[in-house]
Amino acid sequence: MERNFQNIELLKKAIGKKYKRPIGTVSECSSLAKEITNCVQGEQISTKTVQRLWQQNKTNISIGILNILAKYLGYEGFYSAIEDLQEKESACKYFSHSLSVGKYKLHDAMIIVLSQNNYEMTPQALADSINEQNLYERNDKQPLPASQILQRIEIKKQYFSYDEKSNIVSLNPAHRRPEE
Repeated sequence: MERNFQNIELLKKAIGKKYKRPIGTVSECSSLAKEITNCVQGEQISTKTVQRLWQQNKTNISIGILNILAKYLGYEGFYSAIEDLQEKESACKYFSHSLSVGKYKLHDAMIIVLSQNNYEMTPQALADSINEQNLYERNDKQPLPASQILQRIEIKKQYFSYDEKSNIVSLNPAHRRPEE
């Protein structure tokens, strides 16, 4: 696996989702550098390095820095991060029908998360995972509740089924990845 432009952009995109603030000005780069340094025990990243990545789009970044960025996201290192992020992105490409401004429609977010979890989850676990991955944003900016998952299942029965006895939401087989 390479440290190429696409892989670095994928890592930056994931960091942007986690950071949830713009990363364009020197002060924004400085804030991100401080947050990463505070979050990743025993590691430091400079404002200049963040600027090189976000303002200048440099790709000749050392593997050590890329590992720090991956650790900020909760991965062991750059290569494990890219492997996971590429897998998630490929699921998103197949299932997403409505990406706009980095957020999905709720049913698309549900499809993505269910595809990451053997196509079955409880409504609460599904809502929690969508919230953690920041895939869907309600108009009122509140976290997604499980009750909204159940409401969407009623609207989108062609995609989902719900077993009340087991409290499990399933992705219908017709909407699973073709290779499975």
